[in-house]
Amino acid sequence: MLVSVTLFWGATFPIVKEAIEILPVMAFLWVRFAFAAIVLALLAGRRGFAHLDARGWLRGIVLGSLLFAAYAFQTFGLEITSSANTGFLTGLNVVWVPLLAGPLLKKPAAVGAKIGVAIALCGLLLLTWHWPWHLNPGDLLVVICSLFVALHILGLDCWTQGSDARALTCVQIATMAVLGCLGSLIFEPISWPRSWPMSLVVAFLVTSILATAYAFWAMTSFQCLTTPTRAALIYTLEPVWGAVFSVVLLGEQLSSLAWAGGCLIVAGMVFAEVWPKPRVYDAGV
Repeated sequence: MLVSVTLFWGATFPIVKEAIEILPVMAFLWVRFAFAAIVLALLAGRRGFAHLDARGWLRGIVLGSLLFAAYAFQTFGLEITSSANTGFLTGLNVVWVPLLAGPLLKKPAAVGAKIGVAIALCGLLLLTWHWPWHLNPGDLLVVICSLFVALHILGLDCWTQGSDARALTCVQIATMAVLGCLGSLIFEPISWPRSWPMSLVVAFLVTSILATAYAFWAMTSFQCLTTPTRAALIYTLEPVWGAVFSVVLLGEQLSSLAWAGGCLIVAGMVFAEVWPKPRVYDAGV
């Protein structure tokens, strides 16, 4: 199920890149999430929300806020960088997960996680290489996005037990829709599509139903059955799908150096997850 999530996420990079040429970023995001929230609310029904207490609502709002920050940074970054770069750099979240798990979940980072960060940063350098070298502002925004994605993964690991997955996911997505609508009303000239070309309709259908409603229901339902680092390893497939769909659908061209950088980023992610963790001994045993 989690692998299927990465497939739909990877497909959205070129689709969203074309959609935000028609509609401002915040407007696109809030409409996308509003449609997804409606679908999830219908699926959850009264019975699902009846099992969601005040703590569940609060956790859903916090998780939704983290997700909204991730999507906002990612989509603004996608405006000024390639969809292939966006896919690779978003995947850096799987390096941040084991590093943040130490201070936030009291789980020490493995040596492999630290080495993986170094490998991934080398990949970042190659992927974004220019001479004189500088980090594209869009690439930097997507790197920030990856930090919020990591926080969301860790939050799901801690907060999904005992709640109805569809209801909790609906609260998250509805929170994102509300924040996106407020941002669009304040900062953008339009907050609703003035026309509905087929490309925009397809973008909303794919992103709201498959890449949002289905994807986050699957994450909320099944990620708790594994560890956050194991789930993060599965999510390394997202930048791979993103690059494939960017080349196939948009005809983007990546240099050999860029492909090498992307491969190093994925290698760093994998290295960070498969390296054995330090063994923790309990003095009472």
